[in-house]
Amino acid sequence: MLDHHDGDLPMSVPPPMPVRHSTFVTVLAWILIGLSGIGTLIGILQNIMMQMLFLPAMHQQAPTFSPGMSPGMIWLFGHFQWFFRIFLLLALVHLIAAIALLLRRNWGRLLFIGVMVFDCIYQLGTIAMQWWITGSMTQIVQLPGVHRMQPDDFAQSMQTMNGIMSVMRMFSMLMAVGFIVLFVWIIRRLCSSAIRREFQTSLASPSGNSP
Repeated sequence: MLDHHDGDLPMSVPPPMPVRHSTFVTVLAWILIGLSGIGTLIGILQNIMMQMLFLPAMHQQAPTFSPGMSPGMIWLFGHFQWFFRIFLLLALVHLIAAIALLLRRNWGRLLFIGVMVFDCIYQLGTIAMQWWITGSMTQIVQLPGVHRMQPDDFAQSMQTMNGIMSVMRMFSMLMAVGFIVLFVWIIRRLCSSAIRREFQTSLASPSGNSP
């Protein structure tokens, strides 16, 4: 049994140093809260208009499709309302991830990383989708009976349209690559040891910000 001399005080363990909230996470979370909040509001309005205006009109008058239209395009036009519903769902998931990230929840950090990975895949998908849609549109325009232009005028118009389509494809590809680089950089920052430590402690000080 150990005896303490008079005047000796038991040794106390110093409290752990508080982890400062990084400015990077705070700014990133607020930016996505703003963007996803606007996207959620737009998605709600779009789905309300779809349910109240467009779908009833479509049920009253079935759309007509060109005989040469591909089955994929027919399916796309027949189920396009689901794209608005999926857009709203994704906006809500982005908003939840951003709020959890701001509150320094580790599951929010992991969800945010998953959202960024999905966004990278989505950017690649938009490139493929745009190439497919523009190619299908070109085929539809060339179908007999779709246009009433003279052959020479039609050939010149098609050449102009193909040039515009090529520019749009290149611009969209550059934009997608830029977003993918940005998303990968964000994922690497969120996976760094300093950021992980910020989310793994319950003693983080909300008052301090560090870059």
